[in-house]
Amino acid sequence: MSAAGVALSTLLLLFSLESAAPLKAFAPPPPSHYSATRTRPPSHSPRFCRASRLAVAPALRSTLRPQPPPPLMPSSTIPPASSERPLSERVAETVRTVLDRKRMFGKYSRDIAGKTGLGALAALAYVRNVIEQREEVWGDLLMIVMNNKPAPVEQALLDCTRQVLSAPIDPDEWVWFRNNILSTYAWFAPSSSRPGSFVYDHLLEIAREKIAEQALEVDDMAFPALAGIKSEVFLPGGQDECRQDHRLVGMFPDMREQLLGTRENARYYDLNVYLSKLVCMSQVVNPEFQSCMYNVFASLPEPPTFDSGPPKSLARCRAKAQVEYADMGWPTTAHLIDTIRCTVTFDTEEKLLEGYLQLMCAAGCPTAWGCGPGAGAVDPRLSVARVKNGFEGGRKKGYKDLKVNVVFLSERGFAMVGEVALVVGSLVRYKEATHELYEIVREEDFFRQVTKAIAASDKKGEAAG
Repeated sequence: MSAAGVALSTLLLLFSLESAAPLKAFAPPPPSHYSATRTRPPSHSPRFCRASRLAVAPALRSTLRPQPPPPLMPSSTIPPASSERPLSERVAETVRTVLDRKRMFGKYSRDIAGKTGLGALAALAYVRNVIEQREEVWGDLLMIVMNNKPAPVEQALLDCTRQVLSAPIDPDEWVWFRNNILSTYAWFAPSSSRPGSFVYDHLLEIAREKIAEQALEVDDMAFPALAGIKSEVFLPGGQDECRQDHRLVGMFPDMREQLLGTRENARYYDLNVYLSKLVCMSQVVNPEFQSCMYNVFASLPEPPTFDSGPPKSLARCRAKAQVEYADMGWPTTAHLIDTIRCTVTFDTEEKLLEGYLQLMCAAGCPTAWGCGPGAGAVDPRLSVARVKNGFEGGRKKGYKDLKVNVVFLSERGFAMVGEVALVVGSLVRYKEATHELYEIVREEDFFRQVTKAIAASDKKGEAAG
C-alpha cells in the first residue's frame, strides 16, 4: 500500500473510532498530502479491542507529517470557463482529469474499505456531515467514497442540491454550493439510480424543475399592450445578416476565411483574433453608448430605471458563440450583437410601450403607434437593427422582455450593434430569482460533451477488456 493510501486508511479509521468532533481536524487538505512513518496502523481485526484502539490514536496522529501536494493532482475542482481558451480545450482537460482520477481512486477506495468495510462507512458519514453542515468539501473525497457507496453519496448530493436551489435561494448557501459542490468532478460519476446516465443529469433536471416552479408565478401574467409589437430584422439580408460585420455596421474581419488555409486556423482567428477585436471595441464604445441610451429615456414623463450593463466578457462571448452560433456563418463571433447592452425597467406594460416608441423614434424608425410622449429629435448616431419581442402573441411563458438591437455610431467613428432590453418590473424579480439556476443550465453543453467522451472511453475500455 502506498504512503498516501496508508495515511488515508489511518485517517478514516480514526474517524470511525472517535466522536464527530475530531473529524473537523482532518478536513482538507487531502490525505494524499500526508505520509505515514514507520508506525503501522492498528489492525482491522474485531479482536482488536476499543480500549487498545483509543490508546494508539494519539500516536497515530503524530505519525502524520505534512508533505508537498503531489503534482499529478493539482486541483480537485472542475476547470472554470476561461477567456484564454475555447470550450473544446476545457472539455478535453476535464475528460483527462476525470479518467485519471477514476484509475487512481479505485485503489484508494479499496484502502478506505479495508477488511471490514467500516472505513467506507466512516468516510460516508464524514461526507454526509460536511455537506449537511455546509463546510468545506474536498471534491476528490466525494469521488473516492462514491466508488464504495455510490447510491448514498449521490443521494446526499442531490438532496443538498434541492435544498440550496429551492426559492428563495440564500446567497451565502449558493456561494458555498458553487465553490464546494457544483465544482466537483463527482457530477461526472455514473448515476446509480438511472443506468446509462450521469449524476449531472439529475442536477440539470433539478435546476429546470426549480425554474419551472418559479415560472408558474409569471406564466399567467398577460401583457396585451405589448403583444402586437412585431419581431423583425431591419438590417438588409434578414436574421442571418444581423451581425457585427454587416456592411452597414462595418466591423469586418481583417482577413478572409479562405486565406487562413485550414479550418483550425479559421476557427482560431474567429474565437481569438476577431473576438478580441470585438471585445476591445466594446470597451471603447460602451461609455458613449450608455450615455446615449440613458438620454433617450430620461425625457419620458416618468423616467424608468436604467441599468448600464458592463461589456460582455471575453469568456462569456466565446462560450456563447461556440454554443449558439457554431453553425452560423464565419466569423461566428460576429453574431454577438449584445456585447454592449443595457436594461431599462418600467413599472407597467403601458410605460414600457411608451419607452419603446421613444427609442424607435430616436433611432429614426417611428412605428404605427407614433412616438413616445417625451420624444425629441432623431439621434443620428442610432439606427434599428432588430426588434425581438418576447411578448409577441402572448405565447411565451416564464421570463420575457422586448429587446431592441441598435446600430450605434460613436464620435470616434466606430459602429457597433448593441442591445437595449425593455423589461416590466414584475418580470425582473423572476429573472433575479432564477439567475443561479440558469448559471447551471448554461453549462449543459460543457457537461454533455464531457459525459459523452467519458461514456465513449468506458465503452472502449469494456471492449478492450
